[in-house]
Amino acid sequence: MFMNAMTWWDHETLSIWSQPWGAAIEGELLGTQLTLVPFELVPWNVWLERHPDTLVLVDERANLSFVGQIPHDRFVVGVSIGEDAKGFHFRSAANEGVVNEQVGDFPIAVFVDGDTREIDVYVRAAQGEKAAEVGVTEDLTFEISADGEVTDAETGSVWDIRLGVATDGPLRGALLQRAPYVTAFDWAWRDFFPTTEFWGSRDDAIIGGTVRSKLD
Repeated sequence: MFMNAMTWWDHETLSIWSQPWGAAIEGELLGTQLTLVPFELVPWNVWLERHPDTLVLVDERANLSFVGQIPHDRFVVGVSIGEDAKGFHFRSAANEGVVNEQVGDFPIAVFVDGDTREIDVYVRAAQGEKAAEVGVTEDLTFEISADGEVTDAETGSVWDIRLGVATDGPLRGALLQRAPYVTAFDWAWRDFFPTTEFWGSRDDAIIGGTVRSKLD
């Protein structure tokens, strides 16, 4: 353990690695930084519904029974780019559906589905040949309608956020680049990224079945 967070060690050099930093903190590779690969975080039942043929490698000692366990919401979606970092409180983001923000010089969109608990983070810039053809040079601003349709305010194009691709409108066929993130308790995120900013509030409360947001 290091700063109350998990550490790893590698077989080749026996260096010790910090999980939140993705960096070696002791040993031959001290100071070496790993690249965080963008990913999609969804509950197992949501993933299995979309990919029913998924195979999972598990240790025979693993306990995969989570019956009766209720997931907690008091965590942040942490995005770190270069020297800049920002933590998005899950409940606040779930209330909005999508958060259009900046992390340093990078325009970021954080999509959170409060029902499926799916989290997707993208850079708010259209990419690909279609984007170049349309000539969109400004950052996109995403909106979610009452029926769950995602559009950008600049062109009115419709986006499939699961795939990060525009499916209709002037930008049809354009792509979004996923941004890497981690999920962590807000105090743990601040410990490792002390200059971080936070969006939303950990004091958000679920009242009457809906998420009520109180922004910092």
